[in-house]
Amino acid sequence: MDERVSAYVDEEISIGDFVLTGGEIAAMAIADSLIRLQKGAITSSSLDEESFESGMLEYPQYTEPYDYEGRRVPDILYSGNHAAISKWRKKQALYITRLYRPDLFAQLKLGRSDIKLLHEIDKNTEPEWEKKALEKGAKFIKK
Repeated sequence: MDERVSAYVDEEISIGDFVLTGGEIAAMAIADSLIRLQKGAITSSSLDEESFESGMLEYPQYTEPYDYEGRRVPDILYSGNHAAISKWRKKQALYITRLYRPDLFAQLKLGRSDIKLLHEIDKNTEPEWEKKALEKGAKFIKK
């Protein structure tokens, strides 16, 4: 932007630490982030859980079909056990944040349950709570 225009600017916004060829992409990113908050732009339930809202990256998202070229939606998401699904999502968010954004992860205040979930990830084993949820929800899980 021409520096002479800065006298007319009342606010500057940065979308991150990178260089673009022009301001168009940055303007679109800002417009999209504001438009989505306008009533009717998206369903209000889509705003319930967002990346960074809890200081972490968001858990993985899945849609249909259940199996796409051999890659399946995790069975826990079909278990019907909302508490277990929530716990799985928290576990995934912790893992993804630790992996991709150690700067954010370092700022988290981890509770005992968070530490336990991270140990489950590090051990790479199916925890008892997940096994029970899958057993109870077997009738909902697609084959």
